[in-house]
Amino acid sequence: MPSDSYLYDNGDEEAELEFLRESLEQMDTLTDKTTQLLKVFDIRLKNLGRVIAPIYKSTQKLTRLYDNVEATTSSLDDILLFFNVAKDESDTIRAGPDESELLPYLDSINRLKDAGDALNQLDLESASQSRKEIHELLKIGLGNLSQLFSQWLKQHSGGIDPAAYVSAADIPTFPTDTVKLLSMLATYLNLVNDEVSYDLRLTKTYASIRTRHLQKSLAQFSDMCGGYMRRNSAEAPMPGHGDGASRSALAEIRFCTVRNENWYEPGSSPFVQYTVNIVKLFQAERDLVRHIMPTVISDETFRATIERPVESYSGTGEMFMTYFYGSPVYETLHALDIYGSLLETEAALAALLPPKHEQNNAMAKMIARFQMHLNKSFVALFSLLRSPFKEDTMPRQTGGVSELVSNTLTFLSYLIGYKDLLVNLFLPLGDGHWNQGVAQDSPHVSHHASDPNDGMSIFQHYLRDVVDALSYTIEQGGKMMKRPTLQFVFLINNHSYLARALRDTMYAGDDESQSLGLGDLVGRSALMRIEAQIERSRKGYSATWKALMGSFPAATLSPPEKLALFCQGFDEMVRSQKSYDIFDGDVRAMLIADATEAIVPDYETFLRQNPDKSPEFARAMKYAPRDLRRKISNMLDD
Repeated sequence: MPSDSYLYDNGDEEAELEFLRESLEQMDTLTDKTTQLLKVFDIRLKNLGRVIAPIYKSTQKLTRLYDNVEATTSSLDDILLFFNVAKDESDTIRAGPDESELLPYLDSINRLKDAGDALNQLDLESASQSRKEIHELLKIGLGNLSQLFSQWLKQHSGGIDPAAYVSAADIPTFPTDTVKLLSMLATYLNLVNDEVSYDLRLTKTYASIRTRHLQKSLAQFSDMCGGYMRRNSAEAPMPGHGDGASRSALAEIRFCTVRNENWYEPGSSPFVQYTVNIVKLFQAERDLVRHIMPTVISDETFRATIERPVESYSGTGEMFMTYFYGSPVYETLHALDIYGSLLETEAALAALLPPKHEQNNAMAKMIARFQMHLNKSFVALFSLLRSPFKEDTMPRQTGGVSELVSNTLTFLSYLIGYKDLLVNLFLPLGDGHWNQGVAQDSPHVSHHASDPNDGMSIFQHYLRDVVDALSYTIEQGGKMMKRPTLQFVFLINNHSYLARALRDTMYAGDDESQSLGLGDLVGRSALMRIEAQIERSRKGYSATWKALMGSFPAATLSPPEKLALFCQGFDEMVRSQKSYDIFDGDVRAMLIADATEAIVPDYETFLRQNPDKSPEFARAMKYAPRDLRRKISNMLDD
């Protein structure tokens, strides 16, 4: 270390360097001592950490132990309270809910539920009695809520008349406040039911009440259907027919012998009304279910609710099918109306029922059965026309228009109203399906449709064949007449009736919307064939009158004898024709003209050729030509 007496000389560089060296040596010495001191501190800190670590761990354990003791004490306090929940809530639960304020009652049930959950976690024998009491009170409480749910539901489930409302949205259900209360209660019951594992049968409760409501609302329609079938059933024997006749035979007799021009009005079927209103009612019920029941069970609840009404509806449909199988042909119109209604509502019903559901399958089967029946009914009409007259269906010996002819044409006029539906039925069946097993050269079978791939063409072909078969039926009916004159009167009368039905339904206008008549659909060629048949029958009718003059050429008879035979035959002919039924003025005029033309000119010629003035001739000449004309003109009067 330099002495204090050392004097620094700026000029002495060696002295300066020496001073710096000594200073650096002193700093190195201080650094070494500082380093040694820090190493000692480090060793001591490490030793201190090893000493403190066990103490820290012990402190943590003590803290956790304290927390656990505190939590356990708190839990024990809560558990002790759960033991008293049953006693505290018993009076409230047993008294039942206040309809105006449900929340306190729901809070009581929640407390019971929480207490039950807590005590169930304890495997303590001392808690068994409390658990039992809580279980019993929960059962009573939930039962009271379920009973309240039923009570509110029944208040507005007394049945309605769905026909009084245009759409499902118009059908009244429940007041808004009631719907909200029912929804809240249903949601709570369903939630608690899942949590406490009680079978409250909420879906069954709703379905049982609302099912009765639906059935009561629809009962009028099922009753109407039953009444219709009873009134129109062919099971009751007709006057003059035995009890042993089958339903099909009685139905055939009705169609051939009972004239009716007002069989059916489209849309008036009670089953059509049943169909429309059941869809409407189901749509309203589905909306109500969705507003009240929890989403997870709403579809199931709705299916359960409508199950029995759907079964009743399907059962009524089956009854109608049985009824149609033994009914007259004209009931095909009723079946068509029902079939069309089912097709129109099929989509709506499918939307209400899940795909491939049993109820949905029942509807599809009903539609298929109606379609099958309709297909058979077209063939049934032809079977009837091909063998029209049997012992019980003989035409009356009056020469009038046969009920079979009249009813068939009336049936066709109604049938055309279902044209759009029929063209879709006929297309898959194929052209001429109604003529299977019949020889193609049959007089009442035309060749083919103008377009076998077009439903309308097939339908027109069907109508042509019916008209031709009907013409054949008229010819067969003529053969049943006991007198030749009556045979021709029958043919003229019925063919003229058929021709008028075609002629009156041929529209001359260009408006295609009007061209829907039978004559338009059948075509003019059919009318021309019938008119030709009328002309042939008129010639035969004239011939029966000319036969009265068969005595005039006889060489063995005197003129008075000839006149006497003629007058006798003429009187008998006129007398017989007074019993004929000829209500068509044109046909009456036609017959009078033909009869007059057949005998009066020849009668006048006979008188000119036999100017006999003898008393015998005068007595024999009962009628002058003008008298013949007068008698013939009045012969068809009553």
